[in-house]
Amino acid sequence: MTIERASTGRKSTIFWLTAIAGILALVGLALTILPGPFYRMKIFSLGMAFQSITDGAYVGILALVFGLISAGTALFVHRSRLAMASLVFVMGGLLAFGVPYYWLQKAESVPPIHDITTDPAHPPAFVALLPRLAHIPNSPVYGGGNARARKIERASVIGFATRGEGRRNPKAALVVKNCKKWSPRCLSTVQSVYYPDIHPLIFKGKRLAQVYAATLAIVRRRGWKVVFASPGTGRIEAVARTGWFGFKDDVALRIQAVSSGTRVDMRSESRIGLSDIGRNAERVHRFLHALKTHLDG
Repeated sequence: MTIERASTGRKSTIFWLTAIAGILALVGLALTILPGPFYRMKIFSLGMAFQSITDGAYVGILALVFGLISAGTALFVHRSRLAMASLVFVMGGLLAFGVPYYWLQKAESVPPIHDITTDPAHPPAFVALLPRLAHIPNSPVYGGGNARARKIERASVIGFATRGEGRRNPKAALVVKNCKKWSPRCLSTVQSVYYPDIHPLIFKGKRLAQVYAATLAIVRRRGWKVVFASPGTGRIEAVARTGWFGFKDDVALRIQAVSSGTRVDMRSESRIGLSDIGRNAERVHRFLHALKTHLDG
């Protein structure tokens, strides 16, 4: 009788441990995944969304702990089904913690900038988009911004270049040297140091009209909203949206004839956020790669 009660007690304990792990995993996943859609639907503010993701990561850790304890206990008393369920909840907790942790690591590995261009000396300008950018946090002017924003931007890039991942770059000292104040020169230096492979594309033997048509076709294929397109001036302005949060990023493309063929320059800037977590550089890379593949193919 005593043995049966002990066995029943163990089963009950394992069941509740598994149930708690499952609830924590579901809550953690909800707190991590839902803020993006809720922000897009304007249910959450950006601050609320980021706080929810942070909370989800902590809940995910708890789910991971309870799941491992319940899985280990269930295996010890040969309750294989409860052990399998617990391991599923462990994976849920790992995902709830892992997604925020991945983006945190990503943010710490790239410079805290949000404006990338293939031509820092003469970046493609936003003209048609300007009326939409009048009240956004980030300045549409390359390396611009009000006094407070410039101070924050400079402090952020200097901090990145003198600590952690940023300091490991052998050219990090250039950032400190050229960023005595926030300016186009400072921003272009940060980009050249940490994204040295971003440069214009020059298509030899390709007509401007041909390159322009291919560029516009890829813009539309990516689902970006075209705000301005002029074959005569070779300019395209569009708005791209990120998948999870639906952040709006502005894109400007400039296609022009040069002595060696047709040159394509691109600029991509986030409307909000000090750091873009490398998103704009990645967008420029992927777009230009797709254009080169299309035209060279």
